[in-house]
Amino acid sequence: MKSKIKIGILTLSASDNCGSLLQSFALQEYIKNEFNADVKIINLVTKQSNELYSLLPSKFYRHPKKLLFGLKYYIPNKKQRNDYAKYRKEKLLLTSKVYQNKNDLEQLDSDYAFDIIITGSDQIWNINMPDFSDCFFLPIKTKARKIAYAASLGGMKNIPKNLLTEVKEWINDYKMISVREPSGLAPLIPLTNKQIPILCDPTMLFSHKYWLQIAGEKKINCSYIFFYSWAYSDIAMNKIVEKFAYEKKLPVYVINSSKWYKYRPQKFNFILYSTSGPDTFLNLMAHAKYVFVQSFHGVVFANLLRKRFFFLNEQTDQVDFRAWNLLKQLHEESQIIHNYLDISKTSNTNLNYQSKELNELIFRSKEYLKLAISGSKDNG
Repeated sequence: MKSKIKIGILTLSASDNCGSLLQSFALQEYIKNEFNADVKIINLVTKQSNELYSLLPSKFYRHPKKLLFGLKYYIPNKKQRNDYAKYRKEKLLLTSKVYQNKNDLEQLDSDYAFDIIITGSDQIWNINMPDFSDCFFLPIKTKARKIAYAASLGGMKNIPKNLLTEVKEWINDYKMISVREPSGLAPLIPLTNKQIPILCDPTMLFSHKYWLQIAGEKKINCSYIFFYSWAYSDIAMNKIVEKFAYEKKLPVYVINSSKWYKYRPQKFNFILYSTSGPDTFLNLMAHAKYVFVQSFHGVVFANLLRKRFFFLNEQTDQVDFRAWNLLKQLHEESQIIHNYLDISKTSNTNLNYQSKELNELIFRSKEYLKLAISGSKDNG
């Protein structure tokens, strides 16, 4: 009997972020089921991620107000941290060994002998990211075939000069490279002769029906609004949601107590749900009557779960490029809300939740993975 191909995934699995963990899960599950592979997510926990998601990070000790917040809300924030840890433990196929740095990664061949290591997706190649580590470029020599799937470079327009030589060497050690956003092409094209296709986020490899089933039965026994933001820090946007809820006579549920540093949700009559993490995010999103989002994965799942949604954007002259790219593909630019009047302009818009462009993107993404894992061709 032929043994299964062994595939390692290197991604933002240590992040206490719903989008990061859901895309980790999606890539894991798609590869495991589609290719009958033995899949493990490399349990990379760097000092950068430990600091970023610490309940009392070192920077708090330099800012008394933040330290007081951390101490005052230590218990709910600890509960939130545990919710994310529980998701990782129950849903992600993490390696039993924890890797912290490049030297640790050097042991991957002897530890697991992967046939292929896939880096991606999310913002793994965003050097400006607070929890970035050069480990995400897999800067080691390995017998495994290196593949980059839909790697995002965030808002980076150029690779920093001091890292150009290293990044060029690292990416040219890959058999195949792909990015998630068109903006990711400009920094990489000068460094390699490899073709670099644009592919979809791993979560989009699965259907509406799949994610609805994963979301589970409704937890809140009434009609409600779900508001999901990367930080909930914009007062004007919070007030838009508050006013909409008042007019619709519906409660607003939010998650992630640690994100409410400056203002508690009660200030806007929002209800902080009792749990956080990807499972809660999916469930509250799936069963909400209306959804307000302020993040890329918020837009992704509002579409995957077929919701009447609004994308809050505090800036009138530009939109988050990651979300904008997806909204444009879906012809949903009208869902961008800068002020309360914009809601009335878009409230009657028919949302199709799919488009020819998006369907073609998903098809290309699946074909890329098929080619990458079959190993029949190098795109360099």
